[in-house]
Amino acid sequence: MGGQFTPYDPLRCPHYAQFAAELDRVHFDGIYWTLFFLVIGTLFVSSWIYQSTMSYREKTEYCEDVFRKKLKTSLVWCTVLFLVAAVSLVIEVFALLALQFCDGEDLMSLYWATWTMLQLGSEIAILGIDLALWHHLSNVRSPLWALALGTPVLVVAGLGHLMHVALRKFYKKARARRHAHKTRNDGSSSEIEDVDISSSFSINKQEQEKADCSGILEAGNAVCFAMDVGDDERVKQWPSFMGMSDGKAIVQLRPHRGPFQNIT
Repeated sequence: MGGQFTPYDPLRCPHYAQFAAELDRVHFDGIYWTLFFLVIGTLFVSSWIYQSTMSYREKTEYCEDVFRKKLKTSLVWCTVLFLVAAVSLVIEVFALLALQFCDGEDLMSLYWATWTMLQLGSEIAILGIDLALWHHLSNVRSPLWALALGTPVLVVAGLGHLMHVALRKFYKKARARRHAHKTRNDGSSSEIEDVDISSSFSINKQEQEKADCSGILEAGNAVCFAMDVGDDERVKQWPSFMGMSDGKAIVQLRPHRGPFQNIT
């Protein structure tokens, strides 16, 4: 229900409010405040895009071609956000006109002041980001006073930047903590698997070597082994000694065809 001190005019309501004239107060407020925070969100995202693009110049892997490509991509995204915010502002105007002429809101001056300062100001700030990106892309020097005005929209953008930095730090800490926990779990499980695999591999290898050696010996062929004897020179006097390789003695094993003698 409208207030008695407001210009409630049922004749002007359909003329100014257009499609919003057929809605009620709940829908007026829902449309306006939803689009209000949407425009603020587009300002936040635009400032984040600009900040990330400009911070690339401070990295050690800076490349001029990559930087220009980032500038073009950021300019496209910020232009899209500018158009989204422009459409939202137009719909907000119809919602405010509906509040004024169809519902008779007593505090319309506060609505229009807030809309002008934050909504229209955010739209102009996003346009300023587009202009700044275009300046860098065209190698035109930006004015030195652009970021030093201290306007309300720049303060809002600064708050959005602080929120972005805080959330980014929290995400990095959580990701590092989860990665460290996963690394510890993977390390313990991999050690157990390595022990099991190495033990089974050594057993299989020994069994395979025994099977191969027995097969070779049964076929009447000789088998050569590498033995680590250290500094013992007596191995060179063995009849089966073949030579040295990588500090190990090569010993040849031949099949025995004669009778065995019992040594007591």
